[in-house]
Amino acid sequence: MSEVYDVVIVGAGAAGLSAARQARETGLSFKVFEAKNRIGGRTFTDTTSLGMTWDRGAHWLHSADVNPLTKIADELGHPYHRQEGSFYRHLFLGRKAGKPVWADEETYEAYRAEFESAYDVAHVQGEAGEDIPVSRTLDPDTRFNRITRHLFQAICGADPEDLCAVDFARYSDTEKNWPLERGYGALIAALFADIPVTLSCPVRRIDMTDAHVKVATDDGVVEAKSVIVTVSTNVLASGAIRFLPQLPASLQEALDGVPTGHANKVAFAFRRDIFGLPEKSHALAIDERKPARSALSFQIRPFGQNMAIAYYGGSEAADLERAGRDVMIAHARGMLGDMFGTGIFKEMSGVEATAWTTDPHMLGAYSYGKPGKADMRARLSEPVGDRLFLAGEAVPLDWYSTVHGAYESGISAAQKAAHCLGRGVAGEASA
Repeated sequence: MSEVYDVVIVGAGAAGLSAARQARETGLSFKVFEAKNRIGGRTFTDTTSLGMTWDRGAHWLHSADVNPLTKIADELGHPYHRQEGSFYRHLFLGRKAGKPVWADEETYEAYRAEFESAYDVAHVQGEAGEDIPVSRTLDPDTRFNRITRHLFQAICGADPEDLCAVDFARYSDTEKNWPLERGYGALIAALFADIPVTLSCPVRRIDMTDAHVKVATDDGVVEAKSVIVTVSTNVLASGAIRFLPQLPASLQEALDGVPTGHANKVAFAFRRDIFGLPEKSHALAIDERKPARSALSFQIRPFGQNMAIAYYGGSEAADLERAGRDVMIAHARGMLGDMFGTGIFKEMSGVEATAWTTDPHMLGAYSYGKPGKADMRARLSEPVGDRLFLAGEAVPLDWYSTVHGAYESGISAAQKAAHCLGRGVAGEASA
């Protein structure tokens, strides 16, 4: 007779892995299935494509002073940079007479004041319960509106027109955002190296019509008393996993109200330092000669590596990805060449681009709340029939879109499962 697990966990990102560890500590037997050939999900450190270390997904310990993974990074010996203040310490304004123009201190401070004011107004409206698009709190006629839009897109994974002000304001941010030197994906891989995971094994169907939950995978069917699903809201909404019976209408509405947004990076590697900027620099770019040209941000020489990493978010990230890898690279290369001169590409040793939106196992980067759907996110944490529990970055009300939010949600989901199974006392588990 085949084993009936206490819980099957779908997905081996931060949420699924933390759920597995919590299940083990609570004395639950468990099985983890992951569609990809690696763990980490959207937290993935790439050390091979460019011969350097860079995160294709999450990179910063957000709200690092209260982030539970900061202490874990210390314990595991994964260093990070205690970066204070604004990320973007250089502002490119375009070219004049064939030369790049960089903002002076007064202009830079004007940009910072404009963005911070826009950010604060959106927060105030959201905290007041105004379930409106963030775009309605912005002034499109200001000098740096394109930068403001870009930063909202990069931070939230969606355009301001698609962002709910209430959901935006609920995000808990201490403004301590510290990048990990070895990568966030490397930290997650080290933290959960002891968790057994069945890789390259997507879950196709979850049948809850019988006494036990039947989880159908490409390797066969596994039975369990409960199941924790940690895939993105877009994957859930896509029908890639078939549920029997169908997910409740209220949960399906929540998946539509809290979709997975879009974010991508283009990483350029160089044989030597061609930037003339300090390591761990950040630069924003806006071409004031071309009002229709979108703003763009770059991480420059992260931890001394000769790299430049462009950040895209929202519809621009999705559109460029769908247009093709070469199109997105050309777009980022155009701005980088304007900033530092096209001669830098003679020293380029490689270039890579992410593609989270078209990744069938992700279908996006991180979640956001739609206008008029302010209360949808709370539904994601509600158990279905005391047997189905969701976890992942979309579930927390205040730590959403983050690795630590996903991590905490996995622990919470496993605790709920244990409670429903009457197993609230820690003990030794089998896996």
